[in-house]
Amino acid sequence: MRRRTLLGLGAIGALGLWTARPRDHGRPHDAYFARLNELLRLEGGGIPQLVIDLDRLDANADLLVSRLGQRPLRLVTKSLACGGLLDYLARRLSCTRFMVFHQPQLNQLARLFPNADLLLGKPLPAAAALAFYQQLPRHLGFEPSRQVTWLVDSPQRLQEYAELGRALGQPLQVALEIDIGLARGGFPTPEAMGSALQHFANSQSLLQLRGLMGYDAQVAHAPFWVSRAKALDESNARYQAFIHAAQASPLWPQAPLLNGGGSQTYPLHGDSSGPLNEIAVGSALLKPAGFDSDLLKEHQPALWIAAPVLKVLDGALPYLEGTQALAQGWNPNRQRAHYLYGGNWQAEPVSPAGLAYDSLYGRSANQERLIGSRATKLAVDDWVFLRPMQSEGTLGDFADLRLLRRGSLVGRWSPLGLT
Repeated sequence: MRRRTLLGLGAIGALGLWTARPRDHGRPHDAYFARLNELLRLEGGGIPQLVIDLDRLDANADLLVSRLGQRPLRLVTKSLACGGLLDYLARRLSCTRFMVFHQPQLNQLARLFPNADLLLGKPLPAAAALAFYQQLPRHLGFEPSRQVTWLVDSPQRLQEYAELGRALGQPLQVALEIDIGLARGGFPTPEAMGSALQHFANSQSLLQLRGLMGYDAQVAHAPFWVSRAKALDESNARYQAFIHAAQASPLWPQAPLLNGGGSQTYPLHGDSSGPLNEIAVGSALLKPAGFDSDLLKEHQPALWIAAPVLKVLDGALPYLEGTQALAQGWNPNRQRAHYLYGGNWQAEPVSPAGLAYDSLYGRSANQERLIGSRATKLAVDDWVFLRPMQSEGTLGDFADLRLLRRGSLVGRWSPLGLT
Protein backbone atom coordinates (compact mmCIF):
# COMPACT_ATOMS: atom_id res chain seq x y z
CA MET A 1 0.00 0.00 0.00
CA ARG A 2 2.76 2.36 0.93
CA ARG A 3 4.56 1.57 -2.30
CA ARG A 4 1.44 2.23 -4.41
CA THR A 5 0.93 5.51 -2.55
CA LEU A 6 4.47 6.63 -3.24
CA LEU A 7 4.18 5.65 -6.89
CA GLY A 8 0.90 7.54 -7.16
CA LEU A 9 2.37 10.62 -5.57
CA GLY A 10 5.38 10.39 -7.88
CA ALA A 11 3.12 10.13 -10.92
CA ILE A 12 1.10 13.15 -9.77
CA GLY A 13 4.31 15.10 -9.18
CA ALA A 14 5.66 14.20 -12.62
CA LEU A 15 2.36 15.16 -14.22
CA GLY A 16 2.37 18.48 -12.36
CA LEU A 17 5.92 19.16 -13.43
CA TRP A 18 5.07 18.35 -17.04
CA THR A 19 2.04 20.63 -17.05
CA ALA A 20 4.25 23.43 -15.67
CA ARG A 21 6.55 23.30 -18.70
CA PRO A 22 6.91 26.47 -20.83
CA ARG A 23 3.97 27.15 -23.11
CA ASP A 24 4.36 27.73 -26.83
CA HIS A 25 4.85 31.48 -27.40
CA GLY A 26 5.20 31.21 -31.15
CA ARG A 27 2.90 33.11 -33.51
CA PRO A 28 3.21 34.06 -37.18
CA HIS A 29 3.75 37.70 -38.17
CA ASP A 30 0.71 39.86 -37.46
CA ALA A 31 -0.78 41.89 -40.32
CA TYR A 32 1.63 44.82 -39.85
CA PHE A 33 4.80 42.73 -39.97
CA ALA A 34 3.39 40.30 -42.54
CA ARG A 35 3.02 43.24 -44.92
CA LEU A 36 6.56 44.45 -44.14
CA ASN A 37 7.88 40.92 -44.60
CA GLU A 38 6.22 40.78 -48.02
CA LEU A 39 7.68 44.16 -49.02
CA LEU A 40 11.20 43.24 -47.97
CA ARG A 41 11.08 39.87 -49.72
CA LEU A 42 10.44 41.89 -52.88
CA GLU A 43 12.49 45.04 -52.24
CA GLY A 44 14.84 44.33 -49.34
CA GLY A 45 17.86 43.35 -51.39
CA GLY A 46 18.54 40.39 -49.12
CA ILE A 47 20.61 42.24 -46.51
CA PRO A 48 19.71 43.61 -43.06
CA GLN A 49 17.72 46.83 -43.14
CA LEU A 50 16.77 49.56 -40.71
CA VAL A 51 13.14 50.63 -41.18
CA ILE A 52 11.49 53.85 -39.96
CA ASP A 53 7.71 53.95 -39.88
CA LEU A 54 6.91 57.52 -40.94
CA ASP A 55 3.28 57.31 -39.86
CA ARG A 56 4.30 56.40 -36.32
CA LEU A 57 7.06 59.00 -36.38
CA ASP A 58 4.47 61.64 -37.31
CA ALA A 59 2.19 60.53 -34.48
CA ASN A 60 5.07 60.77 -31.99
CA ALA A 61 6.00 64.23 -33.27
CA ASP A 62 2.41 65.43 -32.95
CA LEU A 63 2.22 64.05 -29.41
CA LEU A 64 5.45 65.82 -28.54
CA VAL A 65 4.07 69.15 -29.78
CA SER A 66 0.82 68.71 -27.87
CA ARG A 67 2.70 68.01 -24.64
CA LEU A 68 5.31 70.76 -24.93
CA GLY A 69 2.88 73.48 -25.92
CA GLN A 70 4.85 76.68 -26.49
CA ARG A 71 8.09 75.37 -24.97
CA PRO A 72 10.89 75.58 -27.61
CA LEU A 73 12.35 72.23 -28.67
CA ARG A 74 15.93 71.17 -29.35
CA LEU A 75 16.39 67.95 -31.34
CA VAL A 76 19.01 65.57 -29.93
CA THR A 77 21.03 64.43 -32.93
CA LYS A 78 22.80 61.44 -31.37
CA SER A 79 19.42 59.67 -31.24
CA LEU A 80 18.33 60.90 -34.69
CA ALA A 81 21.68 60.71 -36.47
CA CYS A 82 20.46 60.96 -40.05
CA GLY A 83 20.40 64.07 -42.21
CA GLY A 84 17.11 63.21 -43.88
CA LEU A 85 15.44 62.34 -40.58
CA LEU A 86 16.62 65.56 -38.93
CA ASP A 87 15.51 67.63 -41.91
CA TYR A 88 12.10 65.93 -41.91
CA LEU A 89 11.60 66.55 -38.20
CA ALA A 90 12.99 70.08 -38.34
CA ARG A 91 10.38 70.96 -40.97
CA ARG A 92 7.52 69.18 -39.26
CA LEU A 93 8.35 70.63 -35.84
CA SER A 94 9.54 74.05 -37.11
CA CYS A 95 12.78 73.47 -35.22
CA THR A 96 16.25 74.75 -36.12
CA ARG A 97 17.87 73.95 -32.76
CA PHE A 98 20.02 70.82 -32.50
CA MET A 99 22.01 69.24 -29.68
CA VAL A 100 25.21 67.63 -30.98
CA PHE A 101 27.57 65.15 -29.31
CA HIS A 102 30.29 64.34 -31.86
CA GLN A 103 32.70 66.74 -33.58
CA PRO A 104 32.52 65.20 -37.10
CA GLN A 105 28.72 65.34 -36.93
CA LEU A 106 28.93 68.96 -35.75
CA ASN A 107 30.71 69.76 -39.03
CA GLN A 108 28.16 67.77 -41.03
CA LEU A 109 25.26 69.61 -39.43
CA ALA A 110 26.87 72.98 -40.09
CA ARG A 111 26.89 72.01 -43.78
CA LEU A 112 23.40 70.49 -43.84
CA PHE A 113 21.72 73.23 -41.78
CA PRO A 114 23.58 76.50 -42.36
CA ASN A 115 20.97 78.42 -40.35
CA ALA A 116 20.96 76.03 -37.38
CA ASP A 117 21.56 76.77 -33.72
CA LEU A 118 23.95 74.03 -32.51
CA LEU A 119 24.46 73.28 -28.80
CA LEU A 120 27.00 70.71 -27.67
CA GLY A 121 25.44 68.07 -25.45
CA LYS A 122 28.70 67.09 -23.79
CA PRO A 123 31.99 68.92 -23.15
CA LEU A 124 34.45 68.19 -25.96
CA PRO A 125 38.22 68.38 -25.59
CA ALA A 126 39.57 71.68 -26.87
CA ALA A 127 41.43 69.73 -29.56
CA ALA A 128 38.11 68.46 -30.94
CA ALA A 129 36.69 71.99 -30.91
CA LEU A 130 39.75 73.21 -32.81
CA ALA A 131 39.22 70.46 -35.40
CA PHE A 132 35.70 71.78 -35.99
CA TYR A 133 37.04 75.21 -36.95
CA GLN A 134 39.82 73.73 -39.08
CA GLN A 135 37.35 71.56 -41.03
CA LEU A 136 34.62 74.18 -41.46
CA PRO A 137 34.47 75.57 -45.03
CA ARG A 138 34.35 79.35 -45.09
CA HIS A 139 31.90 79.58 -47.98
CA LEU A 140 28.97 78.13 -46.01
CA GLY A 141 27.91 81.38 -44.40
CA PHE A 142 27.79 79.52 -41.08
CA GLU A 143 28.95 81.72 -38.18
CA PRO A 144 30.28 79.63 -35.27
CA SER A 145 30.49 82.64 -32.95
CA ARG A 146 26.72 83.00 -33.25
CA GLN A 147 25.50 79.50 -34.14
CA VAL A 148 27.61 77.13 -31.99
CA THR A 149 27.44 76.93 -28.19
CA TRP A 150 30.16 74.84 -26.57
CA LEU A 151 29.44 73.04 -23.32
CA VAL A 152 31.81 73.68 -20.42
CA ASP A 153 31.80 71.58 -17.26
CA SER A 154 34.74 72.88 -15.19
CA PRO A 155 37.06 75.86 -14.58
CA GLN A 156 39.83 73.95 -16.37
CA ARG A 157 37.73 73.60 -19.52
CA LEU A 158 36.73 77.23 -19.31
CA GLN A 159 40.42 78.09 -19.37
CA GLU A 160 41.07 75.77 -22.33
CA TYR A 161 38.24 77.29 -24.35
CA ALA A 162 39.37 80.82 -23.47
CA GLU A 163 42.82 79.97 -24.83
CA LEU A 164 41.23 78.48 -27.94
CA GLY A 165 39.23 81.64 -28.53
CA ARG A 166 42.38 83.74 -28.26
CA ALA A 167 44.23 81.42 -30.65
CA LEU A 168 41.39 81.57 -33.18
CA GLY A 169 40.94 85.29 -32.73
CA GLN A 170 37.18 84.97 -32.42
CA PRO A 171 34.66 84.74 -29.59
CA LEU A 172 33.28 81.39 -28.45
CA GLN A 173 29.79 80.97 -27.02
CA VAL A 174 29.65 78.62 -24.04
CA ALA A 175 26.93 77.11 -21.88
CA LEU A 176 27.73 75.73 -18.45
CA GLU A 177 26.87 72.13 -17.63
CA ILE A 178 25.36 71.98 -14.15
CA ASP A 179 24.70 68.97 -11.94
CA ILE A 180 21.03 69.04 -10.95
CA GLY A 181 21.04 65.57 -9.42
CA LEU A 182 22.25 63.15 -12.08
CA ALA A 183 25.79 63.09 -10.64
CA ARG A 184 27.35 62.86 -14.11
CA GLY A 185 29.69 65.81 -13.89
CA GLY A 186 29.32 69.49 -14.58
CA PHE A 187 29.64 72.25 -12.01
CA PRO A 188 28.66 70.53 -8.75
CA THR A 189 27.32 73.55 -6.87
CA PRO A 190 26.13 77.07 -7.63
CA GLU A 191 29.07 78.36 -5.55
CA ALA A 192 31.62 76.50 -7.68
CA MET A 193 30.03 77.83 -10.85
CA GLY A 194 29.84 81.38 -9.49
CA SER A 195 33.52 81.31 -8.54
CA ALA A 196 34.51 80.23 -12.05
CA LEU A 197 32.37 82.95 -13.62
CA GLN A 198 33.87 85.59 -11.34
CA HIS A 199 37.38 84.60 -12.45
CA PHE A 200 36.56 84.97 -16.11
CA ALA A 201 34.57 88.15 -15.64
CA ASN A 202 37.82 89.73 -14.45
CA SER A 203 39.88 88.40 -17.38
CA GLN A 204 40.25 89.48 -20.99
CA SER A 205 38.48 86.37 -22.29
CA LEU A 206 36.72 86.01 -25.61
CA LEU A 207 34.22 83.60 -24.07
CA GLN A 208 30.59 84.64 -24.21
CA LEU A 209 28.25 82.99 -21.71
CA ARG A 210 25.00 81.91 -23.29
CA GLY A 211 23.34 80.01 -20.45
CA LEU A 212 23.05 76.67 -18.66
CA MET A 213 22.37 73.02 -19.46
CA GLY A 214 21.17 70.55 -16.83
CA TYR A 215 20.09 66.97 -17.58
CA ASP A 216 17.51 65.41 -15.25
CA ALA A 217 17.24 61.78 -16.40
CA GLN A 218 17.45 60.64 -12.78
CA VAL A 219 13.94 61.98 -12.19
CA ALA A 220 12.42 59.30 -14.44
CA HIS A 221 14.12 56.60 -12.36
CA ALA A 222 13.57 57.98 -8.88
CA PRO A 223 13.63 55.16 -6.27
CA PHE A 224 10.49 54.17 -4.43
CA TRP A 225 11.42 56.16 -1.34
CA VAL A 226 11.56 59.37 -3.43
CA SER A 227 8.44 60.19 -5.41
CA ARG A 228 8.86 61.37 -8.97
CA ALA A 229 7.13 64.64 -8.10
CA LYS A 230 9.58 65.25 -5.26
CA ALA A 231 12.56 64.33 -7.47
CA LEU A 232 11.39 66.80 -10.12
CA ASP A 233 10.88 69.55 -7.54
CA GLU A 234 14.37 68.98 -6.15
CA SER A 235 15.91 68.99 -9.63
CA ASN A 236 14.12 72.21 -10.58
CA ALA A 237 15.13 73.83 -7.29
CA ARG A 238 18.78 72.97 -7.93
CA TYR A 239 18.52 74.40 -11.43
CA GLN A 240 16.96 77.60 -10.05
CA ALA A 241 19.78 77.95 -7.52
CA PHE A 242 22.34 77.82 -10.33
CA ILE A 243 20.40 80.48 -12.24
CA HIS A 244 20.36 82.72 -9.17
CA ALA A 245 24.13 82.36 -8.75
CA ALA A 246 24.81 82.99 -12.45
CA GLN A 247 22.69 86.13 -12.47
CA ALA A 248 25.20 87.76 -10.12
CA SER A 249 27.86 87.61 -12.85
CA PRO A 250 28.27 90.43 -15.39
CA LEU A 251 28.73 87.66 -17.98
CA TRP A 252 25.09 86.56 -17.61
CA PRO A 253 23.18 87.36 -20.84
CA GLN A 254 19.87 89.22 -21.02
CA ALA A 255 18.18 86.29 -22.79
CA PRO A 256 19.89 83.19 -21.36
CA LEU A 257 19.60 79.67 -22.71
CA LEU A 258 18.19 77.34 -20.04
CA ASN A 259 18.30 73.86 -21.57
CA GLY A 260 17.25 70.59 -20.00
CA GLY A 261 14.77 67.76 -20.07
CA GLY A 262 15.36 64.79 -22.35
CA SER A 263 13.20 62.06 -23.86
CA GLN A 264 12.74 60.28 -20.54
CA THR A 265 11.42 63.34 -18.69
CA TYR A 266 10.14 65.79 -21.30
CA PRO A 267 6.44 65.09 -20.49
CA LEU A 268 7.10 66.49 -17.00
CA HIS A 269 8.15 69.84 -18.45
CA GLY A 270 5.03 70.64 -20.43
CA ASP A 271 3.78 73.30 -18.04
CA SER A 272 5.48 76.65 -17.51
CA SER A 273 6.35 76.31 -13.82
CA GLY A 274 9.90 74.97 -14.24
CA PRO A 275 13.06 76.97 -14.98
CA LEU A 276 13.70 75.64 -18.51
CA ASN A 277 13.11 77.69 -21.64
CA GLU A 278 13.90 74.88 -24.07
CA ILE A 279 13.54 71.10 -23.92
CA ALA A 280 15.88 68.56 -25.53
CA VAL A 281 14.20 65.49 -27.08
CA GLY A 282 15.41 62.77 -29.44
CA SER A 283 14.70 59.10 -28.72
CA ALA A 284 11.03 59.65 -27.85
CA LEU A 285 10.36 60.30 -31.54
CA LEU A 286 11.50 56.80 -32.55
CA LYS A 287 10.85 55.14 -29.17
CA PRO A 288 13.36 52.30 -29.08
CA ALA A 289 12.79 49.58 -26.49
CA GLY A 290 14.99 51.20 -23.86
CA PHE A 291 12.46 54.03 -23.61
CA ASP A 292 9.44 51.99 -22.65
CA SER A 293 8.07 53.78 -19.59
CA ASP A 294 4.83 55.07 -18.21
CA LEU A 295 5.83 58.61 -19.21
CA LEU A 296 6.19 57.55 -22.86
CA LYS A 297 3.46 54.91 -23.05
CA GLU A 298 1.51 56.92 -25.63
CA HIS A 299 4.50 57.06 -27.98
CA GLN A 300 4.71 54.32 -30.61
CA PRO A 301 7.77 52.27 -31.62
CA ALA A 302 8.79 53.59 -35.05
CA LEU A 303 12.15 51.90 -35.67
CA TRP A 304 12.84 48.28 -36.63
CA ILE A 305 15.85 46.20 -37.57
CA ALA A 306 14.86 43.76 -40.30
CA ALA A 307 17.04 40.73 -41.06
CA PRO A 308 16.56 37.92 -43.59
CA VAL A 309 16.40 34.32 -42.43
CA LEU A 310 19.28 32.31 -43.89
CA LYS A 311 18.53 28.91 -42.35
CA VAL A 312 15.75 27.18 -40.45
CA LEU A 313 16.92 24.05 -38.61
CA ASP A 314 15.80 22.02 -35.65
CA GLY A 315 16.87 23.50 -32.33
CA ALA A 316 19.57 20.92 -31.56
CA LEU A 317 22.69 21.98 -29.68
CA PRO A 318 26.22 20.70 -30.34
CA TYR A 319 27.01 17.53 -28.34
CA LEU A 320 23.38 17.34 -27.19
CA GLU A 321 21.68 16.24 -30.40
CA GLY A 322 20.30 13.13 -28.70
CA THR A 323 18.40 15.23 -26.18
CA GLN A 324 16.65 17.45 -28.75
CA ALA A 325 13.38 15.50 -28.70
CA LEU A 326 13.23 15.74 -24.92
CA ALA A 327 14.24 19.44 -24.95
CA GLN A 328 11.60 20.48 -27.46
CA GLY A 329 9.01 18.29 -25.75
CA TRP A 330 9.67 20.15 -22.54
CA ASN A 331 9.98 23.56 -24.20
CA PRO A 332 8.29 23.93 -27.60
CA ASN A 333 10.05 27.26 -28.03
CA ARG A 334 13.23 25.29 -28.78
CA GLN A 335 11.75 23.42 -31.73
CA ARG A 336 13.46 25.54 -34.38
CA ALA A 337 16.69 27.49 -34.73
CA HIS A 338 16.58 30.41 -37.15
CA TYR A 339 19.87 31.85 -38.38
CA LEU A 340 19.77 35.49 -39.49
CA TYR A 341 21.89 37.50 -41.87
CA GLY A 342 23.92 39.56 -39.38
CA GLY A 343 23.24 39.98 -35.70
CA ASN A 344 24.58 40.87 -32.28
CA TRP A 345 22.53 44.05 -32.35
CA GLN A 346 21.37 45.65 -29.13
CA ALA A 347 17.79 44.79 -29.96
CA GLU A 348 14.99 42.48 -28.90
CA PRO A 349 13.16 40.18 -31.36
CA VAL A 350 9.54 41.28 -31.77
CA SER A 351 8.14 39.48 -34.80
CA PRO A 352 7.27 36.73 -35.30
CA ALA A 353 6.27 36.47 -31.66
CA GLY A 354 8.02 33.87 -29.55
CA LEU A 355 11.55 34.22 -30.93
CA ALA A 356 14.41 34.59 -28.46
CA TYR A 357 18.18 34.58 -28.36
CA ASP A 358 19.58 31.17 -27.47
CA SER A 359 21.53 31.67 -24.25
CA LEU A 360 22.82 28.09 -24.49
CA TYR A 361 24.31 28.73 -27.93
CA GLY A 362 25.53 32.34 -27.72
CA ARG A 363 25.34 35.45 -29.86
CA SER A 364 26.82 36.09 -33.31
CA ALA A 365 27.34 39.23 -35.40
CA ASN A 366 27.45 37.10 -38.54
CA GLN A 367 24.62 34.56 -38.23
CA GLU A 368 22.51 35.32 -35.16
CA ARG A 369 20.65 32.28 -33.83
CA LEU A 370 17.08 32.77 -32.62
CA ILE A 371 15.09 29.88 -31.22
CA GLY A 372 11.34 29.53 -31.53
CA SER A 373 8.53 27.09 -32.13
CA ARG A 374 7.11 25.74 -35.37
CA ALA A 375 4.17 28.11 -34.84
CA THR A 376 6.21 31.08 -36.07
CA LYS A 377 5.95 29.53 -39.56
CA LEU A 378 9.23 31.18 -40.58
CA ALA A 379 10.89 29.98 -43.77
CA VAL A 380 14.21 30.73 -45.43
CA ASP A 381 14.18 34.22 -47.03
CA ASP A 382 11.47 35.44 -44.67
CA TRP A 383 12.37 38.43 -42.50
CA VAL A 384 12.64 38.73 -38.74
CA PHE A 385 12.02 42.09 -37.05
CA LEU A 386 13.85 43.33 -33.99
CA ARG A 387 13.34 46.47 -31.94
CA PRO A 388 16.55 48.34 -31.06
CA MET A 389 17.14 49.13 -27.42
CA GLN A 390 18.42 52.57 -28.46
CA SER A 391 18.48 54.54 -31.67
CA GLU A 392 21.74 56.13 -30.56
CA GLY A 393 24.54 54.26 -32.29
CA THR A 394 22.12 52.00 -34.18
CA LEU A 395 21.40 54.23 -37.17
CA GLY A 396 25.09 54.41 -38.09
CA ASP A 397 25.32 50.60 -38.25
CA PHE A 398 23.33 50.56 -41.49
CA ALA A 399 24.11 51.95 -44.93
CA ASP A 400 20.69 53.54 -45.25
CA LEU A 401 17.30 53.72 -43.60
CA ARG A 402 14.21 52.40 -45.38
CA LEU A 403 11.08 54.51 -45.05
CA LEU A 404 7.66 52.94 -44.51
CA ARG A 405 4.53 54.95 -45.23
CA ARG A 406 1.02 53.49 -45.17
CA GLY A 407 2.26 49.96 -45.81
CA SER A 408 4.68 50.81 -48.64
CA LEU A 409 8.41 51.43 -48.80
CA VAL A 410 8.70 54.98 -50.10
CA GLY A 411 12.36 55.99 -49.92
CA ARG A 412 15.71 55.92 -48.18
CA TRP A 413 17.76 58.17 -45.93
CA SER A 414 21.48 57.98 -45.24
CA PRO A 415 22.74 58.18 -41.65
CA LEU A 416 25.26 60.77 -40.53
CA GLY A 417 28.80 59.48 -40.67
CA LEU A 418 31.04 59.08 -37.66
CA THR A 419 34.11 60.54 -39.38
